[in-house]
Amino acid sequence: MHLAFPGGVFGSSAFAVLQAASMAFIGITFARTGVIDTVTKKVLSTISMKIAIPCLLFSNLLKCPQGGPQQDPALCPAFASILRTTFPFLLFPFIWVLLGLAIGCLVVRLTSAPARLRGVILSSCAFGNSTGLPIVLFSVISSSRMSRMNPLLQERQYLIMLAVYQMTYPVLQWGLGRALLSGSAPSAKAQEHDNENSDLENRLYEEMDSSDPNEQARDGTKGGRWRCRDKVKDVAGAIFTPPVIATVAAAILGAVPEVRGFLVDVNDYDDDAVLGWAFNAIELFGKAAVPLNMMVLGAGLSQMPNFVSIHWPSTVAVSVAKLVIIPGVTCSFVAAMRDAGILAWMQPDKELQRSLIMVACLVTATPTANNLVVMAELWGESAAREALAGMIFLMYCMVPFLLTAWITVFNHLGSVI
Repeated sequence: MHLAFPGGVFGSSAFAVLQAASMAFIGITFARTGVIDTVTKKVLSTISMKIAIPCLLFSNLLKCPQGGPQQDPALCPAFASILRTTFPFLLFPFIWVLLGLAIGCLVVRLTSAPARLRGVILSSCAFGNSTGLPIVLFSVISSSRMSRMNPLLQERQYLIMLAVYQMTYPVLQWGLGRALLSGSAPSAKAQEHDNENSDLENRLYEEMDSSDPNEQARDGTKGGRWRCRDKVKDVAGAIFTPPVIATVAAAILGAVPEVRGFLVDVNDYDDDAVLGWAFNAIELFGKAAVPLNMMVLGAGLSQMPNFVSIHWPSTVAVSVAKLVIIPGVTCSFVAAMRDAGILAWMQPDKELQRSLIMVACLVTATPTANNLVVMAELWGESAAREALAGMIFLMYCMVPFLLTAWITVFNHLGSVI
């Protein structure tokens, strides 16, 4: 007797979410048994963010199938053609972040959230997980054969669109997200640090009062230059994260067909490019991104948040807004674009239109980005960290049900083109 998983679009969506959840469960198990501790989780996160994800995005922007001289050249389009079909993803981050901020403002008003949590609520609604979880889901959705496209080509198309999305989205996430989280009330440690700085400044001013005015002016100018340089370095570091650098590097190399040809065989597709061995190594590292991300996610979810200190009205409202309201508004917006013919203008090919709809909608249906926890750790107070932990934990409890439903809806939205 052969038992098969339920078929259909909903069955395939559930299969995709359950496969992702099973990989996260491995991380939970390892964390609970002590195999993954705090140090190990940090190492895995660093490897994923600085090596695996950049390699995945870099390779998916440049690679093409290697099926031999008889392969259809349409399977390996020129990089300029790729950008023409994916340019909307340079603009979508700005639209989705503005939508999230607007919904977040409503949540703040409706729940009468404390002032210290307003930045957390706004950032949680505005910034979803756009790397780890979507990469896993797109991989599984492709293998579930929910469309007529070849699974490997389908996954590549998804990841190319996601890579272009990563050109502008991290700039908003690390720039605006940091501003929102650091705008909360300062922590005790930060206040103590500020008090120490104030005492030091007072002593310096006392010394400066008795010093030469010309020397004071020179020192002030020098100090201003150092502060300006530090700010520029902070902004550059926030914008040019490894995934962004990898995506931009791939765009630059891919824009010149001759340079791309050194890495990928774009002539007779028999995998004998001069530097093909190096590109294949990069691609293999990129394949580690999916399991690494899910293990790290599972390890993070294994730690239960402090439910006593959570502001439940805002936590529940943010979770519903992020996983129900924002994807619903996005779906309506994309449907309006489809009906108005804007999607057909952006991408005449119907199969690619379906991919565009799935990627554009799915990135808004994921839980809050894990990167916000890192930002809160660096620039926020303890209340912000606890609030984020509670929101993300509740979202991932809801994800298996809601995300399955949304994938089904997004697939149907693309199927009626």
